[in-house]
Amino acid sequence: MIITQRSVAYLCLLICLASFGPITMSIYGPVMPSVGADLRATPEGVKYTLTTYMIGFAVGQLFYGPMSDRYGRRPTLIFGLLFFAVATFGCCTSSSISGLIGLRFVQGLGAASGVVLSRALIRDAYTFNEMPRIMSLVALVLNVAPAIAPSIGGFLGEAYGWRATFWFVGSFGLLILFVVSVGLGETNRFKGEKTGFGALLRGSGEMLGDRRFLGYVLTLGFAFALNFVMLAGAPFIIQDKLGFTPREFGLLSLITIAGFAGGTFLNNRLVGKVMPVTILRAGGWFHVAAVVVMAALALSRVETWWAITGPYVILSFGSGLIGPAASAGAVGLYPRLAGTASSWLGLTQMGMGALGTIVVALLSTVEMTYLAMPLVVSLAPFAVPTVVSSRLLRHGPPAANLPS
Repeated sequence: MIITQRSVAYLCLLICLASFGPITMSIYGPVMPSVGADLRATPEGVKYTLTTYMIGFAVGQLFYGPMSDRYGRRPTLIFGLLFFAVATFGCCTSSSISGLIGLRFVQGLGAASGVVLSRALIRDAYTFNEMPRIMSLVALVLNVAPAIAPSIGGFLGEAYGWRATFWFVGSFGLLILFVVSVGLGETNRFKGEKTGFGALLRGSGEMLGDRRFLGYVLTLGFAFALNFVMLAGAPFIIQDKLGFTPREFGLLSLITIAGFAGGTFLNNRLVGKVMPVTILRAGGWFHVAAVVVMAALALSRVETWWAITGPYVILSFGSGLIGPAASAGAVGLYPRLAGTASSWLGLTQMGMGALGTIVVALLSTVEMTYLAMPLVVSLAPFAVPTVVSSRLLRHGPPAANLPS
């Protein structure tokens, strides 16, 4: 049975495609200390397994979008999902930290297919004016899934060991591969229309010279960096310094659902009433506020779990506001090259995220008097640029002048 565009099944598939990459990242957080103990690796070495995943995720963005514009969404997606499944099951057999670091890079290359092509599939089926609401709806569910994933990872890690998290996401990837193979038809109505490599390069040049496109992409990229600083740094503080178990850390991570879901829900309510530019600019200030609150608590010697998770909720709320508006704006500007636009958006997201994990990994090796200060110092360089990059955006043209 073919899944028809704009149906409930189509929307569910979009959510699954968009979520399996982020789930793969967040389910891994609670078991990172266990990986280090099992493979005799330092905390910094374990953090680099997250970094290489995101580098692979970022590099993969450059491939899937342009290829889907030229050859179609369906064959490109099938290739990416199969690649992801093979690499993920390879991670289950890793016996050294260096091997896991390499396999995580390959896994990230495959995982990039889902998030890139989910945005392209949205652009294929919905108009520019419909996209912000659809993106917001997808993001509302999408933000819940990665927030629940750490609790799943914590339970799996304690019950069956850290490798169980890879068996779980690998099986999820195979399930999506089956659904796409038997149920998804080709959605790219512009397939083969002026999509040679020269046209793709010219299209990329036009995007990177477009102030509006850069405003959307950079704002979302800096917001992602902040979230991945937290993803890489928080487990070691809450578990190693404060003594929480992986299961307890996973349950604490559920609190961040309130932030993501609240920001995304508010975004959904504001679509059509408030300009996307205004939403993006407001979201950046929540990131700045989160860093200020965390710094104040750290300097006041408040060394407890809520001094970390509380500011993270504020940060997540801002990201929930920014994500749907920035994604819809960037991809919606270029309907004929939606895959390529999605690639550049994803490359910036994951590239910034990888940079964030490198920064927090390096700063974690520096002895600091205040418990949460490595997180604060790592977050600060990304918080302010989130606000500044949104200034590249101006209030857009009337809806009638936007691409359909």
